[in-house]
Amino acid sequence: MSFQFSKITIFLFVVSLLFFSCTPKQNIHGIMISQKDIENIVEGETNINFLITKYGEPTFTGAFNKNAYYQNETTRILPAGKKEIISRTILALEVNEDGTIVKKSILDLKDGIRVKKALGKTETVGSDFTFFQQIFSNLRSGRFASVE
Repeated sequence: MSFQFSKITIFLFVVSLLFFSCTPKQNIHGIMISQKDIENIVEGETNINFLITKYGEPTFTGAFNKNAYYQNETTRILPAGKKEIISRTILALEVNEDGTIVKKSILDLKDGIRVKKALGKTETVGSDFTFFQQIFSNLRSGRFASVE
């Protein structure tokens, strides 16, 4: 009776471990700005320092201008490691030299551009060696020499 109970307990533990390890995990990244604060931004009047003081530095800024972008993204990581984006919101702020917000816009997931990943791999020196070439080059260079 005790042996049967322990087998069932172990089986249930293993099944629950497999079940919970296969559930997708949800991650939230970025800065979520309240809708009320977005509505309070008056183009031509509100200064960027209002948002910086309240929410911190923008997620990223323009390289050649003072534009600021606050991004919030929710992703789900599936069991095989595949990343799926559930939602994305970007508050894009066009800022003039004085720090005044000239234009605001809200971008979401449908405004994004799909980028096709490059296939193949970058060739590097030594990456085309066979197994035996790697072994013999290590022996020749003395990498296996003992340290006494």
